Amino acid sequence: MRRGIPNVISLSETESKIRNLLVDYCNHYNASNQDKPLILRITGGWVRDKLLGYDSHDIDIAVNRLSGEEFVHNFQEYLKRKDPQFSVNHVHTIKMNPEKSKHLETCTTKLYGIDLDFINLRSEEYAHDSRVPTIEFGTPLQDALRRDATLNALFYNLNEEKIEDFTERGMDDLENGVLRTPLPPVKTFLDDPLRILRLIRFASKFNFAIEAETMDAMREKHNQQALSTKISKERIEIELRKILTSHNPSYGLQLINYCDLSQSIFFVEELEKEFDDYQLELALSKIPHQVNVASAIYLTFEQLILDSKIKSVFRKFLADGDTRFNFWLSVILHPYSIVTTKSKDIYHQYLRLGLMAKKSDITKISTIDMTSNETLQRYFHNPSSVKRSDLGIYLRRFPGFMDLNLIVQCYLECVDAIRIGTPVEIPVPNHSVQCTSDQVKTIQSIINRYESLYSTIDSLNLSEVHLMKPLLDGKQLVKHIQRNPGPWMKPAMDNVLLWQLDNPLGTKDQCLEYLKSTL
Repeated sequence: MRRGIPNVISLSETESKIRNLLVDYCNHYNASNQDKPLILRITGGWVRDKLLGYDSHDIDIAVNRLSGEEFVHNFQEYLKRKDPQFSVNHVHTIKMNPEKSKHLETCTTKLYGIDLDFINLRSEEYAHDSRVPTIEFGTPLQDALRRDATLNALFYNLNEEKIEDFTERGMDDLENGVLRTPLPPVKTFLDDPLRILRLIRFASKFNFAIEAETMDAMREKHNQQALSTKISKERIEIELRKILTSHNPSYGLQLINYCDLSQSIFFVEELEKEFDDYQLELALSKIPHQVNVASAIYLTFEQLILDSKIKSVFRKFLADGDTRFNFWLSVILHPYSIVTTKSKDIYHQYLRLGLMAKKSDITKISTIDMTSNETLQRYFHNPSSVKRSDLGIYLRRFPGFMDLNLIVQCYLECVDAIRIGTPVEIPVPNHSVQCTSDQVKTIQSIINRYESLYSTIDSLNLSEVHLMKPLLDGKQLVKHIQRNPGPWMKPAMDNVLLWQLDNPLGTKDQCLEYLKSTL
C-alpha cells in the first residue's frame, strides 16, 4: 500500500534552530577547508519517523570529516567565540569498542533541550563469531549499506536541507511499507542476527511487510543458534520488549513464530540444570502453538473488551508499556505451568536467566496465576458461593497489579478455549488477522464473565483491597489475647483478615471477641 511519503522534511522551530546553528559552524569550518568540506547528516530513525509523520527526538548526526568528539569540541569552541552567553551543556563522549576503533566514538550533547549524538560516517567489518564489528571511517554509501533496513538508511543532509537515499530503495520501501536489508539479507543476519528482531520490531510498530528474500533469510535455521551464541540476553530483552509494547504486538509474535524463533527466545539452557527435562521439553513444544493462538485472536479480543463494561480497565492497561510487556510474557509462558519443582519457580528462573528481566517484571509474572484458580472457578460457577473474604484474600495476592492478573486470566481462558481445534501449523503472518464468528462468540462470553466479576469487586469495595490494614497487629494481638508469642500468631492474624473482610463495618473489639472464640 502506497503511503504518500513526502520528498521533503519540515523541521520544527527547535529543529530549525539546531540546524541553523550547526550549519553556521559548518560554513565557518569550510571557509578554511574548501577542499574537504564538512557535511552533517541526520541518520536513521529520525528521518524515517519524520517522513511517516511522527515526532522524533532521537537525533543521530553523522559527520563526514571528524570524529564525534572532535566535532563537538570544535563546535563548542566556535560557540564560545561567537556567543559567550550560549552554552552547550552535558557533553558526554561514549567510546565505541576502543580496542577495535580507537579513533571512533560517539559524542552526546544537548542543544535547545534536545539530545544529539554525533558520530562519523563509518564502514563495518564483522568476524564470523561476533556481532561486534571492526569499524573504520566510511563514505555515506558505506554507512547506509551497514544499516538494518533500507528505510533506516535514509539521510537528511543538514547543509543542503534534502533527503539522501544512497541505497536507492529506501524511499520506495518507505512509500510501500516494505522492510528489506540494504545488503544481501543472509550476510546481513550472519553479521548480526539481532537485526532479525529489529526488523520484526519495525514490522510490528508500523504494520510493514517484510520483503520475500529478506523473510526467507530470517527463517534460516542457523539464526536460532546465532541468537543464543552471538547476542546477549539483555539485547534480546530490549528488542522483545519493544515488539511486545509496539503498535501491533500480535503481528510481531506471528513473525517470531514464522521465523521459528519462539523456542530460541522463550527458553534458556540453564533451566535444564534445575527442572525436569521431560516437563521442560513438553512445555517448550507447546509454546509455538500458544504464540500462534494468542497472536491470532488478540485484535478481536482488544476490540471486544474495548466495547465492554471494563473498557476503562483495559485502557489503563494499554497506556502502560510495562504492563503490556508483562501481559504478553505471562500469556506466552503459560505452557511452563506444567513444570513443577519444590524449590524453584520456572517463570522466575527463565526471566532471570533467559531475559535478564527487571525485578518488577519477575515479581509480577511469577505471581500471576498460571493455573486454574479455585476461587475464580467457584465464582464463575456460582457467584453466591464465594464470600467477600474469599475474593479479597485472592486479590490481595496481586498488590497493585490486580487488573493485570485478571486481564491475563481472561485472555488465557480465551486462548485455551480457542486452542482446541486450531491447527498447529504456523500460518503466514498477517497484521490484521480476524477471528471467525464462533471464535468471536467464545471470546465475548468469557469477557462477559469478567465483566460480572469486576462488577462484584466494585460492589464489595475490593478494588484496593491490597491496601487494607489489619485491625490488629502482632503486639496488640499478644497483649489482648494474653498469650506468649508463638506459631499460633500466624493463623490468628490470617483470621483477623478473614473476619475483617467478611465484616467490613466491624470494630476492633468485635474482632477480638471473634478471635478469642476461635482460639
